Amino acid sequence: MATSTTETAAEETTAPLLLPRQGTGGDATRPTTIALLLGRATGRRGPSMLVRETAAHELEERRADWGYAKPVVALDMMWNLAFVIVSVVMLICTVKERPNVPIRLWICGYALQCLVHVVLVWLEYRRRNTRRGRDEEALRQDLHSDVNDSEDEDGSTGNLGIARSSFTKRCESGNTMASFLWWIVGFYWVVSGGEYLLQSAPHLYWLAVVFLAFDVFFAIFCVVLACLIGIALCCCLPCIIAILYAVAGQEGASEADLSILPKYRFQISSNEEKPSVGAGTMVPVEASSGYLANERILLPEDAECCICLSPYEDGVELHDLPCNHHFHSTCIVKWLKMNATCPLCKYNILKGNEQA
Repeated sequence: MATSTTETAAEETTAPLLLPRQGTGGDATRPTTIALLLGRATGRRGPSMLVRETAAHELEERRADWGYAKPVVALDMMWNLAFVIVSVVMLICTVKERPNVPIRLWICGYALQCLVHVVLVWLEYRRRNTRRGRDEEALRQDLHSDVNDSEDEDGSTGNLGIARSSFTKRCESGNTMASFLWWIVGFYWVVSGGEYLLQSAPHLYWLAVVFLAFDVFFAIFCVVLACLIGIALCCCLPCIIAILYAVAGQEGASEADLSILPKYRFQISSNEEKPSVGAGTMVPVEASSGYLANERILLPEDAECCICLSPYEDGVELHDLPCNHHFHSTCIVKWLKMNATCPLCKYNILKGNEQA
């Protein structure tokens, strides 16, 4: 019996921190641009890096939702339509101007790109609203009748929505690349036109300069914002989680779901014969449901929280998820209230093995 207990403890001690991922969809595991940049920049593929890639994916999903909120879409469309209207008015009012470079052609192309952007934003906004309305209607329907038929219909509709979204994103990416190339052409024509362009077509000249300056400003703003997000994900992930939870609200696990999770208190090992810095034992604490988990031994490299990157201190409270990944109680509770999946392996604590 003692031998069996020793073998069990050894297995728990040497068990890898990352277990095989439970069944997840392809979209859920596909890394975002920020996640890829984080991984390549640091060169790390440890548990802490996986948590940050998951947070980057979550942040990208939130950003997409916020980017297509009604006020943001309205402001974006009004802004680009204003550029189109100003371009048309200026082209009509400057018929007598004779520029030495085809700056009129550039302004027409710029206005056309703004118009295409407005159309693409509207299509994506309408698609998201249609999908959201369909999901809300499906929740209100009685799923006890014609379950198979409704599942087939939802599957075909979902595939069609994904195809449309992919097409819209490809068009938007193509329009962005064309805008970048067109900006270079416009910059070249303004510079090559020089003083003569300013004298012969001052209104067209300054209109082109304003458009070019706006594009530079927005490009710098996006680069700075991406850098700040990357730094925050690497250095202050708990703050990002707290902000996301405060802004997005509760969309994950409830207090009742969190109360049944096994709770532990970390105890640093005091074995002088085999000293191991940071190694210790997870001593179970009785949960509100009365369930008492088994004691666990942690290796030195596992005795830290992958969310805040802090080593476990003596007496700190930990939470253990069904997938056997453990974190600081304060860190993982904020995460699970925002997203009810393990930040390491995407295991859903609400759906369990039934997740798709």
